[in-house]
Amino acid sequence: MLAVLALVPAAALGGLYVFADGRVEDVAVPVSTTTTAGTAAATTSTTLRTPLMSVRRSPTPLAVDRREDVLLDSVQTLASSVDAVSCMAIGIDDRLVAGTNTASPVIPASNLKVVVAAAAVELLGAGTVFTTRVVGPAPVNGVIEGDVHLVGGGDPVLSEAWYTEPSATRKRPPLHATSAEALADALVAAGVTTINGSIVGDGTRYDDELHPPGWSDDIRATVDGVPVGALVIDDSITQAGGINSDPAASAASAFRRMLRDRGVEVVGKITTGVAPEGAGVLATVTSAPLSDIVNEMLATSDNLTAEMLVKEIGLTVSGQGTREAGIAAITTKLTEWGLPAGSVVLTDGSGLSRDNRLTCAALLAVLQRGSATDVVGAGLAVAGQDGSTLDGKFEEAGLAGVLRAKTGSLREVKALCGYFPAGDGEVAFVLILNGPSAAAFDGTWQLLGQALQAVAAAPTSEALAPAQP
Repeated sequence: MLAVLALVPAAALGGLYVFADGRVEDVAVPVSTTTTAGTAAATTSTTLRTPLMSVRRSPTPLAVDRREDVLLDSVQTLASSVDAVSCMAIGIDDRLVAGTNTASPVIPASNLKVVVAAAAVELLGAGTVFTTRVVGPAPVNGVIEGDVHLVGGGDPVLSEAWYTEPSATRKRPPLHATSAEALADALVAAGVTTINGSIVGDGTRYDDELHPPGWSDDIRATVDGVPVGALVIDDSITQAGGINSDPAASAASAFRRMLRDRGVEVVGKITTGVAPEGAGVLATVTSAPLSDIVNEMLATSDNLTAEMLVKEIGLTVSGQGTREAGIAAITTKLTEWGLPAGSVVLTDGSGLSRDNRLTCAALLAVLQRGSATDVVGAGLAVAGQDGSTLDGKFEEAGLAGVLRAKTGSLREVKALCGYFPAGDGEVAFVLILNGPSAAAFDGTWQLLGQALQAVAAAPTSEALAPAQP
């Protein structure tokens, strides 16, 4: 009986809405005005071009509903193309609109870096910088008697000028490099002309694990899998293109060469070790803030940066500069965020290990905690951006220069996640292909692009607002 009684006023209001919304003619609404002299009120009328009961009187929810309907319709072909070993999740603002196998754990490849970036910003702070120091005895008449220690501070982009230029083997050089030459210049500016000792590389800020155990031998042999350390110059890559297996020794060697190029005589050899406690600081160089380092990691898919940030997170949270400590801190943070992390398995920070597992639901939740304009979102590659992982990708009208995303590639893995602004809303998307379907990723990405273009064409709340009288 209560339900029947409730339907009576609802039916009456519904009839009133249909009547009001269906009127084609203008509606004249009387408006009373009173003169300043207090004379009798005069009645005028204003013509409303939108009926009082029109749904356009609430344009924002109307636009949101319309965008979601358009997105849901436009992703049907894409959703049906995602096979059983892959996943997809697409949402608008904080809602999931469409998904396939969203809770299935899959290999994420470099899409894992988005999780590392979000955790690093939270745990380290967007303004954090990394400082490399030169310590040793004070020079007397330009001469240092004893060893000079080059102490790594976790800077992943400490580079010489030659390394910042693109080459055949390095198509995406550092975007925010810290000048290694500036460190040598600072020592020369301090009046040093001779070092009667060795250049000692100190990378003991982190542990001595050079590669995560999940990295295959073929990855370790390429520039994608350079060794990880707290003191690294030029990613431990030589000018001849080789990879030095000892990052601290490689950095010390490069620093000695830079000093000699500046006329400083170095008598001793190259070695590695721990700087003496309380040694005097002779020169320093500081990186760009973490917000730029995150952009470096995401836009160029810098694997070394990801692994170094994991160890820095471990050092900051638990005092241990290890991969295990960093992974534990990131996993704890995911739980604190209340994300669906039950099926998430993290074994490195770069996503090069095939042992990593991530769900599309968890990754979408990380994206929806932020936005395209925060540190992580702004750090993503932009569609068509030169020198990024999206160079030559999504260059169609409406996508180029607008879509922001992180790519990921391994054997039989192709991943993509990011943001796409749509009117006064924001689409977050995750598409991770595992198995044979990864080989046909171009067609799948095209379907995603078409769906996003359709959403961009949906009316905004401004377009749906009531017309002016």
